[in-house]
Amino acid sequence: MTVFSNPGVHFQGYLTLNGIQQWVSIVGQATTNPVLLIIHGGPASTYSVFTRATQLFSQKLTVVHWDQRGAGKTYRKQPVVPKSLQNLVDDGIELSKKIKQLLPKVPIILLGSSIGSITANLMVQQAESLYTAYIGTEQMTRFSHQYAFNQLMFETSHRFLKQNWLQKYPFNADAWSAKQIETFNIFSALQKTDVDNMVTNLFIPNLLQCPSYGPQDYIAFAKGMIVSYNSLHTELDTFDYNRLLTETNLPFYIFQGEHDPITPTQATKIYFNQIKAPRKKMIIVPGTGHLCMFARPRYFIDKASELRRLVLKK
Repeated sequence: MTVFSNPGVHFQGYLTLNGIQQWVSIVGQATTNPVLLIIHGGPASTYSVFTRATQLFSQKLTVVHWDQRGAGKTYRKQPVVPKSLQNLVDDGIELSKKIKQLLPKVPIILLGSSIGSITANLMVQQAESLYTAYIGTEQMTRFSHQYAFNQLMFETSHRFLKQNWLQKYPFNADAWSAKQIETFNIFSALQKTDVDNMVTNLFIPNLLQCPSYGPQDYIAFAKGMIVSYNSLHTELDTFDYNRLLTETNLPFYIFQGEHDPITPTQATKIYFNQIKAPRKKMIIVPGTGHLCMFARPRYFIDKASELRRLVLKK
């Protein structure tokens, strides 16, 4: 593949990862900048549609977006879905190795967002030597659903919502069914009117404005989310969060939306406080909810510049 464009890096196309053609975009303005490998959430909510944020990030980082197995353009190429989280972990590690071959002296910062923070977390555990730092945004933890439920019960002013929906949920979020988790995430996001909604304000406008997306891509995006969810929801909804790392040799950063209704700040702090790392930092992104890095991309890259300097010194 041809990726170098004087003086930077640019590639959009398919790479073979563990036997599957998967869509990857690489955008950077200098070959010496650290790589930011973004592991999207969902499952199958590909972030390659956030092209405006990517252009901003690419001034200081070489940004790698990857439509995972079962997501976006990868699903359009071949309708293959992940059978397990480990499929995604294996593909992500294979992609990381290819990036190392392409840019052997460049550090890789691994970023996992939302459900992608589980995948990225497992990637670090299984192949830590490939990476120089970890960033979690919308970091999923074992406390996320419970704190989100408590937060919505406390904050909502909708009496009908409380009496006819919330109060029918088991108070202990560990007892929720897969359908209850899915429905809760949708409704809780819609209740947060004081921050950008991740679907209506962030995903849909960026999806419709993405220059590399057309009607067939929109269809593949929607279908990929449905089939990937159907394939993975049981594993995700019963995931043992004790599997998440608690100790790493990498700098460990968390970017947290101040008013995230799905992965609340209080829940993320509990997990963050358990982490042992040579350097760790939790950054609250003001005035944002879920997908904080795309709601305030300039704030994100300004704060991430400290980590950029740190990995370049290694």
